[in-house]
Amino acid sequence: MKKILITTLFLFQALVAGEVYATFDVVSEKSSELGLSISGVVGALHVNVGDKVKKGDLLLALSNAQEKNEYEVARKNAEHSVKIYDRYAKISDVIDKEKMENYLYDKDIQLLNAQNKEIIFKKTELRAPYDLVVTKKMTELGNIVLGSQTKLLTVESTHDVKLVLKMDEKYWTTVKVGQKFVYKVDGSDKKYEGVISKIYPTILPSTREMQAEVKAVDLMPGLFGNGMISVD
Repeated sequence: MKKILITTLFLFQALVAGEVYATFDVVSEKSSELGLSISGVVGALHVNVGDKVKKGDLLLALSNAQEKNEYEVARKNAEHSVKIYDRYAKISDVIDKEKMENYLYDKDIQLLNAQNKEIIFKKTELRAPYDLVVTKKMTELGNIVLGSQTKLLTVESTHDVKLVLKMDEKYWTTVKVGQKFVYKVDGSDKKYEGVISKIYPTILPSTREMQAEVKAVDLMPGLFGNGMISVD
């Protein structure tokens, strides 16, 4: 009954104030199927469906004890070679030139080796490419990953979202990009404002409705609501 009264009120306001009533669904601007480029066995799984994580957070990792150990050894060797070079560089005027070249060469080789080991180690980890929510999990702890052939998680952005509006097709010459949209999300009395950013070029044949988009942030994908487009 409450939804019927709200809808009736919106329609009455549209007739009086030169506004167009529209419903909408909240859709993520970013949606991805995530995987890894190398093969292995899932050794750590840190998320489940519905979990929200920040950009850079670790989602899962292959069993990577060897890769991690090799990277740590290479990193320490690189740090040691840098310290040795820096120490002798301060007195390079009294050090044999060939020895200084050897110190420099060793430093460069150790740094390069550490970089290569880090790249290999990072390939065993899957981290969030942006702020996201996990919408589907296609693997479990101990499962085999066959490189890029295996999709592991489906995710959607939790920050960058859009409203996909639907309204009667008779407004196809009235609704335009740049018009203000005042709306509410179902289940909340808070009012939001946005601006029409895109008009879809076709009419939905099943419902005879036109569609438009409004940019939004920090609304959960899958929510829906309704509101008014100011067309004056």
